[in-house]
Amino acid sequence: MISIIVYGRNDAHGYNLHRRATLSLNCLAEVLTDPDDEIVFVDYNTPDELPTLVEAFSDTLTERCLGLLRVLRVRAAVHAQRFAAHSHLPAIEPVARNVAARRANPSNRWLLSTNTDMILLPRSDKSLSEICSDLADGFYGLPRFELPEWLWEHLPRNGPKRAMEEVERLGSRLRLDEPTLSHEWMRFDAPGDFQLILREDYMAIDGFDEAMLLGWHVDANLSRRMFIHRGSIESLEEHVAAYHCNHNRTPTVYHRAEWIANDMDRFFHSVDQAEVPEQRETWGLADTSLEEVPVRQRIGPHFANSVVGATAEGPVSRGVSDSRKAKFGLEYDSRHVLPFIADSLSVAPPDARIGYIGANPVLEQMLAALVASLGLGGPLARAEFEDLRSVGELDRISDVLVVDLGIDASLLGAPLDTATGPEFARYRAELGRAFNTFQRLVGLERTHLEQGEHPRRFVLVNSSAAFWNAYVLAHLHCSPTTTHSRVRNAIVKLLPEDDDAARVTLVRAQRLFRWIVRRDTGPRRFHVHLGKTVELADLDDYGGFEDGWAHPDKTAVWTKGLRSQLSLTLDEPCETSCLLTLGFEKIGICSDDSLRVELLANGALVAARDFSEARKPGDPQRGSGSARDAFRPTIRRLAAKLVRQMRALGIPGVDAAVGLGRRMVTGSAQDSKHAWSIALPANVLVDGRVDLTLVVQEPVRWSDDRRHGLRLRSFTVGKRGWRQRLNTFHPASQTKVGKDSG
Repeated sequence: MISIIVYGRNDAHGYNLHRRATLSLNCLAEVLTDPDDEIVFVDYNTPDELPTLVEAFSDTLTERCLGLLRVLRVRAAVHAQRFAAHSHLPAIEPVARNVAARRANPSNRWLLSTNTDMILLPRSDKSLSEICSDLADGFYGLPRFELPEWLWEHLPRNGPKRAMEEVERLGSRLRLDEPTLSHEWMRFDAPGDFQLILREDYMAIDGFDEAMLLGWHVDANLSRRMFIHRGSIESLEEHVAAYHCNHNRTPTVYHRAEWIANDMDRFFHSVDQAEVPEQRETWGLADTSLEEVPVRQRIGPHFANSVVGATAEGPVSRGVSDSRKAKFGLEYDSRHVLPFIADSLSVAPPDARIGYIGANPVLEQMLAALVASLGLGGPLARAEFEDLRSVGELDRISDVLVVDLGIDASLLGAPLDTATGPEFARYRAELGRAFNTFQRLVGLERTHLEQGEHPRRFVLVNSSAAFWNAYVLAHLHCSPTTTHSRVRNAIVKLLPEDDDAARVTLVRAQRLFRWIVRRDTGPRRFHVHLGKTVELADLDDYGGFEDGWAHPDKTAVWTKGLRSQLSLTLDEPCETSCLLTLGFEKIGICSDDSLRVELLANGALVAARDFSEARKPGDPQRGSGSARDAFRPTIRRLAAKLVRQMRALGIPGVDAAVGLGRRMVTGSAQDSKHAWSIALPANVLVDGRVDLTLVVQEPVRWSDDRRHGLRLRSFTVGKRGWRQRLNTFHPASQTKVGKDSG
């Protein structure tokens, strides 16, 4: 008998959208009693990563409503490609209503165009279906009665009968049922909340006019054209009362200070024919296949059962994640992560192809099983990392790309960022290749965007690790994530971030990855030029750093644990003993305490020192009382002002200036109180090679269990002068000058 036409978008339009839409849909369902009746809801341009509006509150819909409801989804890509350039509105009303009308049950005589904030109250025991069954042919309207927010927001949304009874009781008692009349071509003000039209008439006039892309007066245009077509607008107010849930507490996109609207003269006053022949063959996206969302299936156990069924069996014990260590974490429990990836699949089109790039066979197998169970557009697609043709094919067929930048913890047994051995090296290399393929796909996606295509969703797994995060933030718009879920949604930026800060951060991330793979090709040594200071801030290659080091940061690296090893090779022979100078940026000790450190060269003790007078972790820097220290605050302020001015002027190399400012404030590590010069006897420099070991006695245990002792900033190997030879250290006697030995 009746197809009710409504539309919306999951965007919180107006005040308390979910509540009033649920209340309205449940109440509309109560007045439909014919077997062919239906409510056709068009979800228009909801972002792809979100469920439709109806799905968002489907748990509050009555069984009666769910049985009558059909949800058609117009994806964001359709709006972007056809209408976005011509309208400021995220939802195009005439298109959405025409989509519903074109796909409504053809056996129904009537179409009712209304909104999801209306409550219809028959004035007799008859339902709306029964009332319409006896109606003569015509075009019918109703006056709209407003319900104040305080009233409708307290009605039981999932108790429509009680809600309708309360509206009926208060409507007349509070004088809310006051009709508002308008021009004879509309009959009532705001006619769009109840426009009952014969299906055959709707087809005859070519539906709503889809040239009306700017909002407002869409209903007035239909009324004017139907007035021409039928000669009059009839009223159903003796049979039905129409109440509108007012939502003017907050402004919407239609209520801007600058008024943007369809031309009232063109689309109302000057209209002289009912038909719109220019859209006769196309209205309602006639040439577009749209998905019908199976709401009942989505809210039932099917999806959850699919996720559970795809989750591989494993140990009963659950892993524990630590946010303090997550920055460098490359492993996770795939069974834990899969449900968060499934969130993106739950809103994917039924014919979507899912692509996968990663090096985690456990997650890949689970994801393939889930895709198959959900019956999506085909089996899980993947590409071979080194095969450009395979990567291109994955790009071509995938609607959603899952990018996995981690490994299942069950395959490892140790942290992947620090563990050594061929198996760990293989997984790190695989992750590197996966990341390279990800970058290639980002480039391909950017090409699509430049050609005007709609952005595709990337589902990123473990992408917030320090090795990848800088690239991700520079090249993609991302949703946030947590250490717990490890999953975030993203789309590629048309233009990547390319300022100084972004470039520095990217370089830092690349250095971190080179750090963790520094020993994967076998033992390596660091080549040192005699007399040249090696600053860690300038290093691209960390070969020679063995066990006992934390991850480096911008300028230095902490020793980790009791022993930290560094293997060096001199670029020229040193016939006599050499002088090794180690520059430390910080010492990890508590106030009024000291740290005992020994230095071994090829296993032999060559020096020892008690470090003290250093700040404890997290405390402000304590000066030595020198003249330079007195000027440090002034220098720091001048450096900060210089940086701000350079950035404001767009001068390149700002970060170099920041580094310069830091050096002005802190001084060179070589001339600071944390410089340590040690004589290396000629007999330890075998073939110009030396293996150094820093032995830190009882490094302080920080709040997160890190055991960091010395923060190495630089080192130098040079030929000794006669002054240094006078201070040669003798391990047997443990002689030292002051607190230094060497």
